[in-house]
Amino acid sequence: MHNTKALFLRASILLVAAIFNNQPAQAGFTSEENTTSTLEHWQNPSVFRINKLPARAFYYPVTNEEDAFTREPWKQTNYQLLNGTWKFKWVNAVSRAPQNFQTVDYDDSQWDDFAVPANWEVNGYGSPFYHSHYCLKPNTEQIELPLTYNPVGSYRKIINIDKSWDDNQIILHLGAVKSAFYLYVNGQNVGYSEDSKTAAEFDITDFVELGKNTIAMQVFRYSTGSYFECQDMWRVSGIERDVYLYAAPKVRIADFHAQTTLTDNYRTGVLNFTALIGNRTTESAKGYRLAIELLDHNNVKIASTSININNTEKNNDSEVTTQILVPNASVWSAETPYLYQLKMALVNGDGEQQEWVGQHIGFRSSELKGGQILINGQAVLFKGVNRHEHDPVSAHVITRESMRKDVELMKAFNINALRMAHYPHDPYIYYLADKYGLYVMDEANIESHGIGAANQGGAYDPEVHLVNKVEWKDAYIDRVSNMYHRTKNHPSVVMRSLGNESGDGVNLELSYDWLKQQEPNSPVISEQAQLRRHTDAYGQMYASLEQVERFAKTKQDLTRPMILIEYEHAMGNSLGNFNEYWQLFERYPQLQGGFIWDWVDQTFAMKTADGRDFWGYGGDLEPPFAITAKSFSANGLVYADRTPYPYLWEVKHAQQNIGFSLSKASNLAIQDGQGSGQSTQVEIRNKRFFKNLSDIELTWQLLVNGDVDESGDGLILSAEPQSSQIISIPVVAIQHDGKEQLLNLQARLVRAQNLLPEGHIVASEQISLSKLPMPIAAAEKGTNRLSVSDNEERIQLSGKDFDLVISKTSGLISSMIFAGDQLLSSNVNKPVHPNFWRAPTDNDFPQKGYGDQFGVWQHAGSHTELTSISVQKVSSQNTKVLIEQYLPAVESRYFTTYDVYGNGTIDVDVYFYAAPHKRRSYLPRIGTQFVLNKDYQHVAWYGRGPHENYIDRKSSAFVGLYQSTVSELEVPYVRPQENGHRTDIRFLSFVNSKGNGLKFTGLPLLAFNASNFDMHEFDSSEMQVSRRNMHPTDLIEQDHIFVNIDYAQRGVGGTDSWGSKPLYEYTLPWLDYRYQYRIEPVRKD
Repeated sequence: MHNTKALFLRASILLVAAIFNNQPAQAGFTSEENTTSTLEHWQNPSVFRINKLPARAFYYPVTNEEDAFTREPWKQTNYQLLNGTWKFKWVNAVSRAPQNFQTVDYDDSQWDDFAVPANWEVNGYGSPFYHSHYCLKPNTEQIELPLTYNPVGSYRKIINIDKSWDDNQIILHLGAVKSAFYLYVNGQNVGYSEDSKTAAEFDITDFVELGKNTIAMQVFRYSTGSYFECQDMWRVSGIERDVYLYAAPKVRIADFHAQTTLTDNYRTGVLNFTALIGNRTTESAKGYRLAIELLDHNNVKIASTSININNTEKNNDSEVTTQILVPNASVWSAETPYLYQLKMALVNGDGEQQEWVGQHIGFRSSELKGGQILINGQAVLFKGVNRHEHDPVSAHVITRESMRKDVELMKAFNINALRMAHYPHDPYIYYLADKYGLYVMDEANIESHGIGAANQGGAYDPEVHLVNKVEWKDAYIDRVSNMYHRTKNHPSVVMRSLGNESGDGVNLELSYDWLKQQEPNSPVISEQAQLRRHTDAYGQMYASLEQVERFAKTKQDLTRPMILIEYEHAMGNSLGNFNEYWQLFERYPQLQGGFIWDWVDQTFAMKTADGRDFWGYGGDLEPPFAITAKSFSANGLVYADRTPYPYLWEVKHAQQNIGFSLSKASNLAIQDGQGSGQSTQVEIRNKRFFKNLSDIELTWQLLVNGDVDESGDGLILSAEPQSSQIISIPVVAIQHDGKEQLLNLQARLVRAQNLLPEGHIVASEQISLSKLPMPIAAAEKGTNRLSVSDNEERIQLSGKDFDLVISKTSGLISSMIFAGDQLLSSNVNKPVHPNFWRAPTDNDFPQKGYGDQFGVWQHAGSHTELTSISVQKVSSQNTKVLIEQYLPAVESRYFTTYDVYGNGTIDVDVYFYAAPHKRRSYLPRIGTQFVLNKDYQHVAWYGRGPHENYIDRKSSAFVGLYQSTVSELEVPYVRPQENGHRTDIRFLSFVNSKGNGLKFTGLPLLAFNASNFDMHEFDSSEMQVSRRNMHPTDLIEQDHIFVNIDYAQRGVGGTDSWGSKPLYEYTLPWLDYRYQYRIEPVRKD
């Protein structure tokens, strides 16, 4: 991928403007006088497939038994992989597409060499653009396809057909082509296809000859299919998945369905098998049979049968069926992904095995029953994510290594379900989901969001929407059929979605009915249907906690569950109140979990002019005038390179399948101050549905004031699914003043399984064994004398190896010297001042009135007016300085008391008085900013960590002793914003390379941030965000450190990123606040 913007802007800016700036299209059918007979195929909604083979299950037919289950068929003699270099010509309009390019003798020597698969726009041909829902241009209600800017890519490739393929049926497989294309072979028009996310297969037997052949394609960026593909993703074009030829016998297995279920109380596996035998010979096929074997995962034969195939007429198909029962079957689930091997051989009349097909199958049932979706009879919880196909270099061309990495991370972070947002994904990831255990919601490639979506308000008119237009009906069902057939043999696909934000109406109802005709019991979801008849779950998006609980409590609909098919919008610094959702899901049986939006950032690896790396988002790759949704493309749980964001740890903790708590007896004893006796009893709750805990070992650590005091391992667990057991930990909880006891528990895998290594931590918890709150330690006064100098300009307090100066003009600390070192920066005017501001998060900005109301806090702490300042001598070792300040921005008062001791200890008492008659908005934070000398880069703290955490996202961050550097505390969100916070801090210190510095102690607790960057350089208003694309590389590292010592900071929220606030308990209302902390010098021993 080219890493400069210039290469992305190869298309003519003037031509692109017609699309991005909402200019009228120059051609297309937009009025009644345009009849379908006068339209090109790519303009006609009734034309979406010409000469395509029917949709089928995805599998690789081969010619030998040993390779029946291969995932790399290219090594077989009956396959030819066509990935690689093709000749390529790109033009920016249909009218400029080359003519007669498909002919064998066409001269393509001046064409470019271009890779397949690859997207054009990230390789210098045209411009990608990002938007969350627009199809071609903003608010397009009419179906208008442009000619002025509709790029066309023409492809040519010379291939060779070996003589060994003679007398075979030759099929061309194109895994994904966006958005529509014509196929030519040796100059002849073979066919046409739309639906850019499912395979198009063509029988080209009659078009090829032995030896050299010319394959040509003409691909359109925009077609009527584009109005089904208005998904929240980068709009790019081209061939996106594998292209290959395969040779099959002319009597072949054209398709099969290995439908499984369970009977006899979910103990007996049932395989209902159907195969379609195709005959493309010139005579009836006689004497054929289909030999079937079912083997377990150890290759032990479980069952076998042979089905005689009745005479199959020439150019016709025959259907054969059988049923296999497996008593006491090992069932497939995401927890126990047990796969059987189904092997098929097509045997001709001479007894020759001429074709082999292998398919891994799993015995499982999926059904709507009793108001819940049951997997193998259990109402499982879907701990899911939405996943787009995205690569930071190649866009929508995804490698198998990347897919495997995704599945590995999902398993590692307790994600058990995957919604294929918003189209069928590469077949390989379904194979991985089957093998390693993920519940899949497959989804049809249907989203017409740019024309309007139901249940969202705005400009949605069902009367003019595609979903209610008869001429679009067949295209809806075709896309649903394509989705269904390709994955119908995958046990991981436990439910299907009719699409996303596609409007609601008769065409979706017909699509639902079609799916139910195929598999009556298999759940079908439509978010757009809400609680109408054509959905088997209430597939809500971004429902608030209140709405979710109301559905469960009021029993609004007892016939089906609620599943949040999108929730917790992970844009920027987000995913607050995630735990609260999972508390509801586990409390109410009719709530069956949800799918976080979303898995991976849709950003691109780019470089600045001076070579620094950054993540490009909407607006970085498009022309300057393009309408874009900007950093809305960055809302993943992982960066585009699959590096986890800090909040992925919160997902892992909230969704872990093991719960830990003190037994009632131990808990009562500790709270009564009696300790825990001879040991501590812990209740272990197995939240799995199908698997006991015998594969789990429990390890533990006892922390005393953060240090490991005792530890143990080797405790093998045994609780059955949905049951509990009591474990005795040989730890005695004893109440000690000033000593905090914390019990850390980790559940680890005894052996490797499903991509996870031996010893992998599947669940963890921290349990306090101390009676809270802990007593506050008294200040160590020492015997050092304290001298005080008080003049008109300043108050100077000096003791042994320290010196403190407070300005009498501002009432703020201006100098702090310990052990001869100046701790505060001398390059700023006010190195210590109250702070009420944080750099707004992506969730902050859309909140109503945020810019107007919260903006007053940005400089409220640095623009103060001194009201009074006084000195009170307590003793020769101790003096108090009392300060009152007025905050003009919020018309309130701020009181600070510094209780200073001769040994350098300073107890700080802060009181913010919120004038009740001057009510302002809630506070972003309340605390004090210290601007430290650059030397104090080494940070240690006793509090929550090691990763970033906030008051509404901290359950996964355990209390402990941690060390870091300032730069390591920072989180480089794609669009710079508030980051790096830590909560529940007992104490923290900043020291230089000599080991000297200062320590802050909470009385009782603090929160803090530390950064090398000034948060006032970050975006502070929506206007700034709209006018510029900011990245971490745009920030200038300062020559000092910004340390915020906070009473608290508001939560980050997460319900959505377009107006929902953090939960009330995680906000800072307009109230009075008081808090205390201590400052002490740190000297290297």
